[in-house]
Amino acid sequence: MDDIDEKIFHEVSRMLQKQHVNFWVCHGTLLGIIREGRLLPWDHDIDFAVWDSETTRDEIINIFTDNGYKEERVFGDMDCLHFYGENKKIDISFYKTENGLSSVKWAIPPDSLIVKTYLYCVQVIWSGSDKNIELFENFLKRGVQIILNKSSLLLSFILPIKVKKLLYLNAINFLNYTGYSYPVDLMRLHTVQYKNTKIQVPIDSSQCLELTYGKDWKIPRENYIWHEEAKNLINL
Repeated sequence: MDDIDEKIFHEVSRMLQKQHVNFWVCHGTLLGIIREGRLLPWDHDIDFAVWDSETTRDEIINIFTDNGYKEERVFGDMDCLHFYGENKKIDISFYKTENGLSSVKWAIPPDSLIVKTYLYCVQVIWSGSDKNIELFENFLKRGVQIILNKSSLLLSFILPIKVKKLLYLNAINFLNYTGYSYPVDLMRLHTVQYKNTKIQVPIDSSQCLELTYGKDWKIPRENYIWHEEAKNLINL
């Protein structure tokens, strides 16, 4: 799996460079490269970022789909796009700058189990696919999830588009929006060599990582929950 992760990382980096996209490595991917000189083996995705003012979503979508990557429909009003290649997820975050802060907006579900289940089902109905949703390892939870998946997929095929849109608009009202934020001064970039690919990272990557993961960011943790533990969350 590590070899596939590395292959996808370098392939996407060169793909974006070829199209002259001004991007940088961020979040968990930046953490692994700066702290350990590798992509973290337990990280489920590869993180890149662009400036919302420089790069459009359509531009990114065209680049990825033209190169054989499949787009995952993002559920909610978020500043990101998700793609899959060789079963690896690639996140592209679109950072905006306002009032001296650069930030990105993501959606998180509320704590209520009932609402989480509702949102989960609507997400499958809206996207028309459960392929990219990870299954629980617990046998009982896995069984319940499969039933929800199949039931929601059936509804996805039989419900009219108008009804699916109403479900979507209702569901996203339950989402909470937050994301990472950094002082603009910390978002200056420079080029470094990672293995055989040149990439851009923040000039003071250590400070960026400390803002997100805390002063103990150099200590590996596999169970980090970003929307509960990040130190630089902003309410959006």
